[in-house]
Amino acid sequence: MYDAIIVGAGPAGNVAALRLSSKGHRVAVLDWRFDIGDKLCTGIVGTECGEAFPIPSELIYRQANSATFISPNGREFGVVSRRDQALVVDRVAYINEIAETAMNAGASYHLGHRVSGIEMDDTSVRVRVRASNNSTTFSAKLLILSSGFGSPLIRMAGLREGKDGDFMMGAQTEVEIGNVSDTEVYVGDQIAPEAFGWIVPLDESRAHVGLMSHHPLNGHLDSFQSRLKERGKILDDISAPRRWGIPLKPIPRTYADRTLVTGDAAGFAKPTTGGGIYYAMLSGQMAATAAIKAFECGDFSAAQLKGYEDDWKKVFGHELKVGYYARLLFESMNDTQLDRMMEMFLSPEVQQDTVLSSDFSFDWHGKTILKTVRHQELGPLITSFGAVVAPFFKRLIRSSIF
Repeated sequence: MYDAIIVGAGPAGNVAALRLSSKGHRVAVLDWRFDIGDKLCTGIVGTECGEAFPIPSELIYRQANSATFISPNGREFGVVSRRDQALVVDRVAYINEIAETAMNAGASYHLGHRVSGIEMDDTSVRVRVRASNNSTTFSAKLLILSSGFGSPLIRMAGLREGKDGDFMMGAQTEVEIGNVSDTEVYVGDQIAPEAFGWIVPLDESRAHVGLMSHHPLNGHLDSFQSRLKERGKILDDISAPRRWGIPLKPIPRTYADRTLVTGDAAGFAKPTTGGGIYYAMLSGQMAATAAIKAFECGDFSAAQLKGYEDDWKKVFGHELKVGYYARLLFESMNDTQLDRMMEMFLSPEVQQDTVLSSDFSFDWHGKTILKTVRHQELGPLITSFGAVVAPFFKRLIRSSIF
């Protein structure tokens, strides 16, 4: 019997596996994929994430301290920070490197293993898996679900998933680029309804191009790529587009008897940008801490494991809440209102108070969001947008109250 079974060899699962195996616990990691870390992602992480979970220098494509934002009417706004805010990394290699470190610490990885059932009683949790044409069962004292957004294993473990609509869809491809030297973010319903599109250079010749939206992406990525090709920003396609789901809210409960849920499976992605690597890793770290406490006292009840949820809520729960209401506010604005909002928000004067202030962080958006909506010029502008926008503005202001 293992001490812990971790389902999912992504950021959260690998961090949990590394922390537990480094403490001498027997850990089995199961993943239906054969390629660790192979998940669609822009590969952008904040510098704080890079410090907390070190990234080998050879896996960093480039450091970033600037970006260009393009409004619905096509106006461009540049943002240049005094210091690097983000890193563009080889996401697959980064996550794989953490897995290899966990393996070296003693974790046992079983790839190509798809979970088909979960059972538990007072003594253990049993996970049935299919691998090739064979079936087998793994047993452990504790189960950590890091199985990604929309995982059916949440229900198998007796927990509820999020509500319908509490997610967005993303689509991305890799391209050969022309005259692009910086990350570009495009806003407007013609690009991605109520969301945004991006082009993120990986090096001088390649970039990720993608978009995300609450709405079905029917031809939007093709249209976006065509627009970028007309402008000479894309020279050729390298890979076919891929799609993935992005959670907007945590699931109602992230713990149960002998069970913890982490990463995208728990709904831990930034509602503002869709980024989830850092919060996933933090949740994997916290899940390992909660598991170690449970091993020490021999108590794997929901009451004992509730401390895990208390921990993540203290660290980034408020960020998720503020980000969610900020997204609803953003989605309530039409293109004309977004043009006006971006013109003021990204003006040199307001930038100094918000995204260029000393307390701005790529990894923690909440403070900047609340500072923005309370700004002496931006607040009145948003309230002037009328009855459609006003309720979402009020909910965002109220979300600042813990």
